[in-house]
Amino acid sequence: MDISAVIAERKKVFDDFLHSYLDSLGIDSGIIDAFAYSLTAGGKRIRPILTMLAHETLGGDPRETLPAGLAIEMIHTFSLIHDDLPALDNDALRRGQPTCHTRFGEATAILAGDALIFQALSVIGSADYSIDVKVDLFKAVADVCGTSGLVQGEYQDVVSEGKSLSLEQIQDIYTKKTARLFELCLYTGSRIATGDPGKIRPLVQYGTYLGLAFQAIDDILDVTSTDTVLGKTSGKDLLQDKATIVKALGIDEARAWARHMTGSAIECLGQIGDKHSTVLEELARSMVQRVM
Repeated sequence: MDISAVIAERKKVFDDFLHSYLDSLGIDSGIIDAFAYSLTAGGKRIRPILTMLAHETLGGDPRETLPAGLAIEMIHTFSLIHDDLPALDNDALRRGQPTCHTRFGEATAILAGDALIFQALSVIGSADYSIDVKVDLFKAVADVCGTSGLVQGEYQDVVSEGKSLSLEQIQDIYTKKTARLFELCLYTGSRIATGDPGKIRPLVQYGTYLGLAFQAIDDILDVTSTDTVLGKTSGKDLLQDKATIVKALGIDEARAWARHMTGSAIECLGQIGDKHSTVLEELARSMVQRVM
């Protein structure tokens, strides 16, 4: 299987949908200009792709997940816009372009990030999903993105700078700031396909471990790669003395930990017993190969 081709095809489907959505807004607003700038700045689109693949794994048409995938990408982009602000990571480069606040100013960037949260809810609310599915997705978004997930994880990440944390504490940060959003992708894609918890649960668990591996890989690449390759400022974790798996374990052990998390993700797919899960397995393997 050529996993790169599979990812590229899904990415094009999503990007086409994204541009169509932005064109349909038809509103002259500096806020929309700012969040559209960040939404269309590139990126791997791993989150909407995971949403599509989860749905396909359970026999669905991946295009059915596009509104939900867009909502998740909006939430992810809001977190990047705010994460780059001077009060947090103070980054001038994101996805190879000036960050939102560098291009539009801090005030506009803050408001653009705020707007994306509510645009995400609007996209889900306007989608052609049943009421039960919409309610479940709204609940999941609130749970994953608030004080039990993304925002809390970002907070813990900031207040842990300069501190020596245990592996357990670092994993908790990774879970909240990264893995929970991966869980949301797998939950969303599978929930649109079915209401069966037995089918949804293994995919969500896969998302947990994949998200942990993804964050470890990101932190390893921050040390070993370059601005040009990453599309963002490399070496920031070291400069800000971030609590990372690399700081706690060193490069070699961090690689081993990422490989272990990837293996755990793949094991979860064994509970599904469907040939479509092969794509998710290959995706996980291709991710960890970036740092091996």
